[in-house]
Amino acid sequence: MIFPLVLFVALAGLGGCSTKNIPLDYDPSYDTSRLASFTLKADETAGPDPLDKERIESAIEKVLFSKGYEEASALGDFTVLYGMKLYKDRPSPVTFGIGLGGISGNFAGSVSTAITPKRDEISLFVRMVDPKTRLVFWSASVTKEWSTDPAKRRKIIEEAITQTVGLFPARGEKMEVGK
Repeated sequence: MIFPLVLFVALAGLGGCSTKNIPLDYDPSYDTSRLASFTLKADETAGPDPLDKERIESAIEKVLFSKGYEEASALGDFTVLYGMKLYKDRPSPVTFGIGLGGISGNFAGSVSTAITPKRDEISLFVRMVDPKTRLVFWSASVTKEWSTDPAKRRKIIEEAITQTVGLFPARGEKMEVGK
């Protein structure tokens, strides 16, 4: 009887670890339907190292090309400003606990300990900026577990860019409120 309850609580907790809700913000009055070309620019305060910069730019280009946009040779209709911050040794959202307890007559006692593993994470953000007014009209970010393995890093970046830039409207489409 108690096992199904424990299993249900554990599975419900794991469901909360999903990254379905990407922090996204935009100006609904900005007309994105007129946009056709983009320019890439790394944020100077949160710029990634050169190899990760190439990975991010490649992933952004891939997503925007699939949405019908072209990369401008000079100044595009919008600038894609991106950045990445690395956070080392962050506590994992999962904590493991071990507990012992006992009862004897009117006396009760327990001993417990919790183990919180540490991990590295990146926070990656993408902002679409009007090059004439320099105002941000669209913004999204995501936080992911990081790796020292180059192949895994590429995959993490591609997933992060797909999850964020994938929400940007396709060429010729307007941003819709509540979408």
